[in-house]
Amino acid sequence: MSAPAVRALVSALGACAALTPASARAECDRAAADVSWVRLAGAEGRCPSASRFRAEISRRLGRELVTTGKAASIEAVVQGPPGAWSATIRTELCDGSPPTVRELSDPTQSCDGIVAAAAVHILLTIDPEAGLSPPTAEAPRSPQAAEAPRSPQAAEAPRPPAPPARPPAAERAPEPPFPWPAEAETTPPPAEGPPPPGLSVAWRGLASMGIVPSPGFGVALSGEWSILPRWTLETGVLWLPEQRAAQRTFAFGLTAGWLGACLELEMVRSRSVALGLCGRAVAGAIYAVIYGDDGVLPTILPTDVGSRAWLSLGAGTRLGVRVLGPLRLETGIDLFVPVTRYDFQLEGGRPTGLEQAALAAAAFGGVGLTF
Repeated sequence: MSAPAVRALVSALGACAALTPASARAECDRAAADVSWVRLAGAEGRCPSASRFRAEISRRLGRELVTTGKAASIEAVVQGPPGAWSATIRTELCDGSPPTVRELSDPTQSCDGIVAAAAVHILLTIDPEAGLSPPTAEAPRSPQAAEAPRSPQAAEAPRPPAPPARPPAAERAPEPPFPWPAEAETTPPPAEGPPPPGLSVAWRGLASMGIVPSPGFGVALSGEWSILPRWTLETGVLWLPEQRAAQRTFAFGLTAGWLGACLELEMVRSRSVALGLCGRAVAGAIYAVIYGDDGVLPTILPTDVGSRAWLSLGAGTRLGVRVLGPLRLETGIDLFVPVTRYDFQLEGGRPTGLEQAALAAAAFGGVGLTF
C-alpha cells in the first residue's frame, strides 16, 4: 500500500474516533431524567402522588424532566411508620456508570420531611449547579485566533453536529410549594365515650329466697357515686316485710343496709348502657313476729320475740339503661352468703318454719334518675 493511501486511512480512522464520543454525548442528556415515585405501606394517602411529585421537580427545574433523548433513570420508593419515614432512591445515569442507591430516613410523624429530602436529592442529581451560578456567556475570539492557520488534518475533520435545541417548558399551572398537604383520609367517627362521673338513685322492687320465708317480696333504695372511670361506690337500704312461715303463727322480716362497689364492664360501657359486677357487705336485723295464739305464747322463742343482728356478704350483676334524659331502668341478681344464720325453733325442738339457707338469692328491677 502506498504512503498516500496509508495517510488517508489514518485520517479517516481519526475522524471516526472523534465522531463516536461526541455522538454518544449528544444522545445522553444529563439534564433530563425519568423519575418514578412509589408509595408503600403507610405512605398511601399521607404522601403526594407520583404525578404531583414529578410536577414539583419540573417546577423547580423550570423545564420538563424527560426529553426525546437518552436520560437518567431515578426511582424513589417511600415507606411510612411504624418506626420512621424512609425513602430508597436508586439512580442509573445514562453515561454507563454503575447505578447508585441512597437511603434516607426521617423520624417525624409527617411525610413532608422525607418528601422534601428526596426532592432535593433528585434535583441535585439531575442538575448539581441549578440555581448556584448564573449562565456564562461565550468568550469572544481574538483576531489572532481567528486568523491562525489550521492544519490539513483539522480542516478535513468535520465538526460534530450541534445538539438539538431544548424545547421550551410547557406552560402549566403553578404547583403548591413544599410541604404538600396530605391527601384526604377517611377516618371513622369517634366511638361513644363513657358516661361522665355522676350520681344515680334508684327505687327497686325485689324478691328473695332463703332469707325470710320464701318468696320474700320487698323494696330497696340504692345510690351510686362514680369515683373512678370504671368504678362506682354503692350504698342502699332494703326492707323485706314480715312473711308467714310454714307455721302460720310465725312471721319473719328483715331490714338491712349495704355498702359496696361496682366495676363497669368495658365491652358494653357507654353513655346509655352500663353493665357492672358488684360486691357488697350487708348488715341489719332479722325479726320474728308471733301472731296471737294462746297455745303458743307460753312456749315462746328461747331468746324472746324480736330482732336479731344479721350480717351477710353479697355479690351480683347490675344492668342499667338510660331511656330518656336522666331516667334510668335497671335490673340485676344478687347472691348472699349469711355470716349469721338462724334456725328458729320453739322450746322442745318444735320448728317454726324458717331455717335460713347457706346461700340466698334476690332478683330486682327498678327505676331511677342519673344526675
